Amino acid sequence: MSEFWQHIEALPDSGAIVIGGRRCGTPELRDLALRASADLSRRGVEPGDMVACLLPNSVEFVVLWWACAHRGARFHPVNAGLRGDTLSFILCAADPALVLAADDLVPVARAAVPEPDRVLAAGDWLGLLPPPATSAPAGPGGQVIFTSGTTGRPKGVVWPAVTQCGHTLAYALEMVVLDPTEAAYACLPLFHVTAQGTTMATLTHGGTIHLDNGFPVRTFWQRIAETGAVTFPFVGSILSVLLKDDRPAPAHRCRTVFGAASPDHAWEAMRERYGVALVETYGQTEMGGTWLMNLDGRPGSVGAPCERIEVRLAPVEGTSGESGELQVLPREPGYFMSGYLDPDETAAAMTPDGWYQTRDLLAVRSDGYYRFVGRTADAIRRRGENVSAWEVEQAFLAHPDVAEAAAVGVPSDLAEEEIALYYVRRPGSDLTSYDLRRWSAGRLGAFMRPRYYVALDALPKTQTQRVRKALLRERVLTGDDVVGIP
Repeated sequence: MSEFWQHIEALPDSGAIVIGGRRCGTPELRDLALRASADLSRRGVEPGDMVACLLPNSVEFVVLWWACAHRGARFHPVNAGLRGDTLSFILCAADPALVLAADDLVPVARAAVPEPDRVLAAGDWLGLLPPPATSAPAGPGGQVIFTSGTTGRPKGVVWPAVTQCGHTLAYALEMVVLDPTEAAYACLPLFHVTAQGTTMATLTHGGTIHLDNGFPVRTFWQRIAETGAVTFPFVGSILSVLLKDDRPAPAHRCRTVFGAASPDHAWEAMRERYGVALVETYGQTEMGGTWLMNLDGRPGSVGAPCERIEVRLAPVEGTSGESGELQVLPREPGYFMSGYLDPDETAAAMTPDGWYQTRDLLAVRSDGYYRFVGRTADAIRRRGENVSAWEVEQAFLAHPDVAEAAAVGVPSDLAEEEIALYYVRRPGSDLTSYDLRRWSAGRLGAFMRPRYYVALDALPKTQTQRVRKALLRERVLTGDDVVGIP
């Protein structure tokens, strides 16, 4: 049987998930998974086959996830918000033997796969499961997760079962630290590795994980209070949104939050305002666990490398000498992908001497901690300089009336690119683009200041709260969007 199923078998019975008002303990989840494994078998799913999951956060999601581990099938969680060509590309590339889809997504799934009969509606699935499987096949298990595709075509990341275990243990030892009487909370989708790690780590400790579907902006701290959560993960702009909310938070038990891409000012602000400590991490879907961690609260840093990896910074043409592309070499198995579904993409991601190229720019500080500079694919070429979109965004996110910001490169009439800033005002603010133009003067070098400023009601995002910058680049800008010429 797969290593991941062995870990599931060893989980304490005290654990539970709570979602949509339903509480399901670990023993019940295991029993349902064994029955679901038998169902996969009778439907012709063999060890090593791919099984796709097109579901929101739900008991059914976890049951299928665990059933694949028992059956030795490869679990393939799919973003339930995808449609059209992207969904078709992902499902055709994965070629699943079976697709379990939410009832309202069945037509979408059937339109996206060559063989619609492979799509199964999840509505009555749990109620129709056969008796539990009595033995576990010697299948490889594991899972395939596609990257979000915010910087290019999504890539299918292949995790062997041992990496599923490594991912769980890394979260349990380093981020989700609680006892069996305590709870964690996650509003991120389970097709995302952060929510998976949070869920499995909580159950590993025998605690309770409360799951929601989507970020409840207006009621977030109420949810933290009523669930009794002591920790939660964040990604993207979640912290920025929380810190822009003037309403007082109810009394709660939360003591730590963990995640990536936190604004520099969030460290002290989260502690002063909400009484929680922030743990900054750095990683990618390609890894199991995290690669760098900032456990002792040094603002502005993603931390120091974990012992399980080696890191180096490779020079990138056009960048300053202090920054470079982060490259990673695992020191032990269980904390890295086995590759991409496409062997050519695997080869392109590795250096000739076997290091993984993250495509992210980092710089090392004098204290040995690393600072995130930006993505090599998100760099803007302007006036002979490479500009980090992330650094531009951080400058504007420091403005008290900016709720969200995204900087992108757009074609220039002269050469190279101009910078366009898309921003969302804080509710009730009368902030103007001219205000932001003046704000940038003392905070960004002339070559880093945007030429275009566009106010939006909301930034286009994926379900994991990553900004869909490709859509912003496609927008047509006019002379009305030009605010001064830096």
